[in-house]
Amino acid sequence: MKLKIVSSILLITYATPAFSKTDIQFWHGLSGQAADVISDITNEFNKSQKEYNVIAVRKGNYQETMIAGIAAFRAKKQPDIIQIYEVGTATMISAKGATIPITKLMTDNKIDFNKNDIILPVRSYYSSGNQLLSFPFNSSAPIMYYNKKMFKKAGLDINKPPKTWNDVFQFAEKIKKSDPTKCGFTTTWPAWIQLENFGAWHNISYASQSNGMTGSAPNLNFNSQTQIMHWENIQKANKSGYFTYFGRTTEAELSFTTEKCGIILDSTGSYGKVKEAKIDFAVSALPYYENVSGAPQNAIIGGASLWVFNGIKPEKQKGAATFISFLSKPEIMSKWHQLSGYLPVTQGSFNYSKNQGFYDKNPGFTIAMSELTNKNPTENSKGLRIIGLPNIRNIVEANFESMLSGKMTAQKALDDAVEKGNAIIKKSGG
Repeated sequence: MKLKIVSSILLITYATPAFSKTDIQFWHGLSGQAADVISDITNEFNKSQKEYNVIAVRKGNYQETMIAGIAAFRAKKQPDIIQIYEVGTATMISAKGATIPITKLMTDNKIDFNKNDIILPVRSYYSSGNQLLSFPFNSSAPIMYYNKKMFKKAGLDINKPPKTWNDVFQFAEKIKKSDPTKCGFTTTWPAWIQLENFGAWHNISYASQSNGMTGSAPNLNFNSQTQIMHWENIQKANKSGYFTYFGRTTEAELSFTTEKCGIILDSTGSYGKVKEAKIDFAVSALPYYENVSGAPQNAIIGGASLWVFNGIKPEKQKGAATFISFLSKPEIMSKWHQLSGYLPVTQGSFNYSKNQGFYDKNPGFTIAMSELTNKNPTENSKGLRIIGLPNIRNIVEANFESMLSGKMTAQKALDDAVEKGNAIIKKSGG
């Protein structure tokens, strides 16, 4: 309160309080360049309006973020928005009432949102019926990167990358023989690329019930003869020195960006890092086995999506809806896509980037999009929604390592992973 004397009359005036924005807590599992970009975009949103202040907080890696979110929800201290990686989708769906479907959130808060602008393979994965459950913010797909300089040295045509797996093994052998200090080919994310996407790309089942998409109690069956054959071939290549293993996640990327490996199967999410390395490289589609009927089929997505927790105040729900609507704008999604390396999950953002000439300079993304939409998805290639999939991946990766070290045959590695994985599903209530 202020006192003011005007013409001998005492006036009382009140200072107007500063307008307070509603804070929106947003937990994510991003790091490096992607974390910097989401921080910039969040700041851009905060400056674009006067009602909400989104606070982006990194809670560790994807798995740590999901664990933290579940614990916070149980303690009724949940964030408003949380990023969950795609293998955690089944867990989020099984937690009935824990989240608000994005379609409902937008309708309830009368926020314009065109879910049909999200490309079909991605939209289908994160939907149940007509309801979009979460917003697919950062989606990725695996592609093949190859080093042109190393191809030339090995006598390979840089304009004719390997199309089949037999080509990959042959090319890798030539690269290794041209320089014994190098590795022929490698892979990141072996469970995701060499089993999950391998199955979808070859139209082979990973689990019953459409890989868990149509039921909560699927039986794993990723130990078919084709999958065993593929792992046997990788085992042989490893023993011969043409394949080199570096780790379960992104460890192999450094071997490609430092020109130690000639070929790498990796996520589109790594495209930016590879470009920053300033090496002479090109990209191509995933390889396939010619003798497998129907291959290649279509790839399945990786990455993560944004979920809005239930139990938050109405004003926070509206704030979350407003922020997600902002992220879905073509110019914002395009900015995120171009700077982070993740795919443009909406047709609008793809067109926006295309009109800017982005894909003329960065062809890897069009290859990934063509992989996802190569054919209409089948029961084997819509994606994986399996409770306990993060733990199943850990088993697959451990057995992959045991196979490479000679402790297991390819068949034993996959049979054992299926058996232990089914026990996890059963224990989880599947």
